[in-house]
This record gives sequence, structure tokens and C-alpha cells, in this order.
Amino acid sequence: MDHRNLDSGGSRMVVLLRPYKMSGMVSTSDRLHNLMASDAEEIAPIYVVVPGGKKVAQYSPTIVGSTLSYSPDKDCDGNFTASKFQMNNNCYNYACRVATNSFAQPGRKQGFFLESEGGPTGPVTTRGAEMDGLIWIGRAEISDAQMRDSEGAYGSGHLVALLISQADHDIGWTGDYHWVRCDNNSFSSWSQKDGGDQASDRDFAGKKLRDPRRAIWKVNEGPIIEGNIDDIKVKYDFYGFMFVPAGRIDII
Repeated sequence: MDHRNLDSGGSRMVVLLRPYKMSGMVSTSDRLHNLMASDAEEIAPIYVVVPGGKKVAQYSPTIVGSTLSYSPDKDCDGNFTASKFQMNNNCYNYACRVATNSFAQPGRKQGFFLESEGGPTGPVTTRGAEMDGLIWIGRAEISDAQMRDSEGAYGSGHLVALLISQADHDIGWTGDYHWVRCDNNSFSSWSQKDGGDQASDRDFAGKKLRDPRRAIWKVNEGPIIEGNIDDIKVKYDFYGFMFVPAGRIDII
């Protein structure tokens, strides 16, 4: 499907031969997971109405996970690996250990929509996550001791890391976010789920995830711009750490 994008001056047009693959955001071409008007034709078994009157398609009931480990086949009853549910859960679902089967978006359950708020920048994405119940911890300079203190202060739960890919309108890239999840108490084992793909304990270069601040988060989207044979590469940069309090977040 072609996707046409005008720059701020309205003069330049980028024609994409296929949509960009998003890790967190919902692509404009994704009919399954975008917000729908209240009177839109229904295609999913469940719908959740969010503030503002619009609704979100949910393809299976929400499953909340609890295991603090990397075990995708057991996590959230296998919703992150089963072919029927995998595509409906993104990096935010996986990081929160909550399979909503709706390609969850930070703040959407509360009527906060990243696109209309100027996102997905770091501050906007963080604000949406905080509305869902996540707690801001700190930026890259935070130490393991500070992480441990934060966990003690907020009770049971786990740490996640937020990465942001800035928009580049010259190539039709509208920006994206990516979440990475901590899977142990020593903060040495992390994992992630890139959009509708399977969960992985490796970064985008295939290297074992030990610290999201030092991992490789560059993505080669391929030669997808009409008339340009060069590969298009986008990069996600570390933004900060947040805490997911067990049983106290509400996402869709």
C-alpha cells in the first residue's frame, strides 16, 4: 500500500512502497488496531470505549502475567507467542506484562492519545504511561542501587526502559517508541517485543540484552521509498526508566 506524506511546507511528497514497521505506535494503515468511531463497523469480538467516545478493538480478553523471568511461551498464557494473539500485542503490552490483544498505547485507556498530544516524544509517551499507572524512575545516569531503591519504594513490580525514535519527515517517518522489560532482580536480564513480532531477549542486532542503555536499537527498514534504492534506517534512543507496579496499571 502506498503512503504519501507531505512535509510542513506542503511541497515534498514521500511515496512509501509499503508502510513502515512500527514497534509501539499503530501505523495509519493498520485497520485492526487504530481508534474507531463509535458507529464504525465492528470486526472484533470485543470493543472498549475510551474517553472521547471512540472505541478500541480487542481481539481476546486481557491476560495479566506475573512471572519475573524470560519465558515467552508461558508469559500471559502464551499470548505473546501464539499466532492468534501475537500480532495484537506490542512492545508496551509486553513490557507491562499485560496482553490486552489490542496493540496497547500509553494513555489511550484514559483518553490520552499520543498523536494528538504531539507524540510519540519522550515527555508525551511518558505522560501517557504515567496516566496508565507507570511510575517515572530516571534517565540514563540512574544506578543499579537507585533502581533497587525505587523497586523497594513502590512494592512489587518490575522496571522497564523507554526508547524513542524521533520523527524524520524527509523520509515519511512519523516517529515511534519502544519499551524494554527487566526480567530479574539484578537488572542484568532484559527482553523486548518488536511490534507484532515474537518476544526476544536480544536487541535489534541480535545481541543478548544486558542493559538497554548500551544495546543496539537501529532498524533497517529496507529500500522502501519510491525512486530511492537506498536502505532507510531508523534508530531508537534510550529515554528513561519507569516502574510497572504489579496489578496497578490499566492499559488498552
